[in-house]
Amino acid sequence: MVLATLIMLPLALHKSASANSKIKIDAVPLEYTPMNSPTNHEPVSLSGFHFEINQGTGRARVVADYTYTDQMIYGPNDDARGPRSTIAQIPGLTYDAATHTVVYDSNDRKTVCATVREKSGLLGRHVEIKNTGACTVSTEPAEHAEDDGWSIRRFRTLDIYLNVR
Repeated sequence: MVLATLIMLPLALHKSASANSKIKIDAVPLEYTPMNSPTNHEPVSLSGFHFEINQGTGRARVVADYTYTDQMIYGPNDDARGPRSTIAQIPGLTYDAATHTVVYDSNDRKTVCATVREKSGLLGRHVEIKNTGACTVSTEPAEHAEDDGWSIRRFRTLDIYLNVR
């Protein structure tokens, strides 16, 4: 019986791992050049992500923010304010007003990515969106090629993915 369990365990793990989704949401330049230091090419990395909702339409989107190595040094005087954030609406990602959650629905399988709570404060009412950990954003450096019909231009990017467990 133990031997049968050990043989079946990898198959069960493989099946649950294949249920995960990895959705590409953007490709950003691998390097950033601060406006006040045009000779420095700084590597870009993901600094964080969050979800945003539109309560009236039931829409949700993911926002990925980036940083670069010497942002503390160049950032205060950089008119461009660093690499631009990615704002992506992904098919299947919605706000469910009935359950106050951000949900990713794919093939009739729903995953709760974030919970939403209305709060009152000194500046009025606002919503607090808290990630559940079931949906994350990751990056991978990638090589790309673009054919313009005459020549092929090669470039590197940081590909951005929404990972859903």
